[in-house]
Amino acid sequence: MTMQCVQVDRWSIWLGWRWPAVLVVVWLGVGLAAMGLSHHLDRPVELCLFKNVTGLACPTCGFTRGMFALLRGHPIDAWLYNPLLFSFLAALGVTVFVRLVFARSLEVRLTRWERTFCWVVASAVFAANWCYVIRCVG
Repeated sequence: MTMQCVQVDRWSIWLGWRWPAVLVVVWLGVGLAAMGLSHHLDRPVELCLFKNVTGLACPTCGFTRGMFALLRGHPIDAWLYNPLLFSFLAALGVTVFVRLVFARSLEVRLTRWERTFCWVVASAVFAANWCYVIRCVG
């Protein structure tokens, strides 16, 4: 494995982000509509198709509640709703910050075996987080 800090263009990170931005706007719109409907009906509205079909929490369960906790200024509560997802968002935020402020990025080159090992570890962490979400959040 080799790692090095490389100089990058600060603004090229935003060029391929049109579809994710559209998806975030749609997600926010659906969330706001659900909040309005929930307030109007005086009961929570369940949007998760996976949970509606299986009865189990999906891997991203708790994200919306966590975002609301984060917006209220409770980052620990947000993290407790879905630790892996909010850890990933924190790492993404740091990555974007470093790229925009310092115009630097970390380049990691892995061998085939190291890449396979990373996928196995990531899958195990994902499964452990999903078990936590099912047990404690969903």
